[in-house]
Amino acid sequence: MQHIQEDPRYTQPTNPQEDPRYTQPLNPQVTVLAPKQRRSIWGWLAVVLTIAGAVVIVAIIQAKNHRSGGNVPELPPSRAISTNEQPSPAELSKSFREVVRNVKDAVVFINVVERVDEKSNDDSPFGFPLPGPGGPRRREGAGSGFIVTENGYILTNNHVVNNATKINVTLADGRKYKADIVGTDTETDIAVIKIDVSGLPIAVLGESDKVQQGDWVLALGSPFGLQQTLTAGIVSATGRELRDSQFNHYIQTDASINPGNSGGPLVDMSGEVIGINTMILTGGDFSRGNIGIGFAIASNEARKVFETLVRGGRVSRGYLGVIVGELDAAKAGALNLEPGSGVFVSQVPDLNSPAGKAGIKGRDVITAFNGKTVKLPRELTETVAATPVGSSARVDFIRDGKQQSVTVELAERPASANVRVIPQDQDQGDGGTVVQGGLGIKAQTVTPDTAERMKLKSAFGVLVVSVDPGSPAADAGVQHGDVIQRIHRTEIKTVEDLAQAVKSLNKGEYLLEVVRGGQLIFLTLTFE
Repeated sequence: MQHIQEDPRYTQPTNPQEDPRYTQPLNPQVTVLAPKQRRSIWGWLAVVLTIAGAVVIVAIIQAKNHRSGGNVPELPPSRAISTNEQPSPAELSKSFREVVRNVKDAVVFINVVERVDEKSNDDSPFGFPLPGPGGPRRREGAGSGFIVTENGYILTNNHVVNNATKINVTLADGRKYKADIVGTDTETDIAVIKIDVSGLPIAVLGESDKVQQGDWVLALGSPFGLQQTLTAGIVSATGRELRDSQFNHYIQTDASINPGNSGGPLVDMSGEVIGINTMILTGGDFSRGNIGIGFAIASNEARKVFETLVRGGRVSRGYLGVIVGELDAAKAGALNLEPGSGVFVSQVPDLNSPAGKAGIKGRDVITAFNGKTVKLPRELTETVAATPVGSSARVDFIRDGKQQSVTVELAERPASANVRVIPQDQDQGDGGTVVQGGLGIKAQTVTPDTAERMKLKSAFGVLVVSVDPGSPAADAGVQHGDVIQRIHRTEIKTVEDLAQAVKSLNKGEYLLEVVRGGQLIFLTLTFE
């Protein structure tokens, strides 16, 4: 008989009434479960596995339905325009011919002679100067235009005739006349010239505000001297604003426009002029031809300027004397204002200007001019320009969170209003230079000597000695020689102030005030 030795790790219950489901182990770290408890755990485990399996099965079914298209949204049916509404190629060609017949006789070729004084020959067709004798010399140029009155008034571009000493006009029938300049406007690049003849065919100015993106248009002119050239395209965009002009809202077109087309008409399919072709976007110095992006001055603007030039030979515009910018998030945050709630005054460069005399300052936010709300710089510029010179106007603005108003007497906008000359930086040396790693600059505290040398109005701030490429300061446009005077809402007097201010900034955009060339300017500093 086999004898089984009792396991010394277990003890028998001394009381038969004790719960027999388990025994107390001698080793407290080991627990032996009774049969009923083991069955309970296996039951719970089965329930958990069953639920998990059900979840997996449901997920598989949903994925299968998704792949099979059960949950794919239905796309709307085609809404193609009926082909019965579209002209055939023959009908379109006929329309083009009819438009050309109504306009082409009014389109003229303009040849000009200029007297220039240059040290070398910079008229090379290769885009770089060629050596040659200096002094005054004769230069010819060419462009286009179109007759708008039967007695010989012609619209063209200012840059076609502005420097001309002699202007010859060739009509569509080959007749040639000498022309005189009636008036020019550099701000819009519009000019009016006149030939002494009557009974001429004319082109009619249309309503450019009705032009829509996608409209067919035709361009006529003399590209590269090829007179009476016609090209066709569509309106690519309307109301295009470019940096070259504060007042033009250009019509963009892909109709081919090339050198020599300047001043010619852009015509709609009713045969009316909706724009004056004025410029193109090119691929660079070695690709000066058309790449499908051309711009025309809107006819409504041309009509206003024409009337003014014929009456007085020049255009007079109101002038406030402020340099302004958009009230973006960084500037608005520094001033506790809502972005876009007004126009931010960056500088008042001349204290004798209307704005300077009225006490308007940098950091002011103009909210209205003569009762008209303004939220964009162009809105303010156009509103001021349309106000007669010498008239009084009310300017509403916010300063330090408080609404204020002043009355100004407008001056005449100078021809150089768009020109901003920034003096070249001067080497300030490295004495006391501190590296500011957060901004990416080397800087030093402005001393009285530095302030006198740089002609600073306030002898405080931090002079930028150098800027690291790719740094937050470089991205903001900070330059060597700038004097930082404020970041966000913190005035900066020393390099220690600068370090503390930068350290306190989190990710975001902040207003940075610097003095450059004696003028206070505002930059947007971004920390990412």
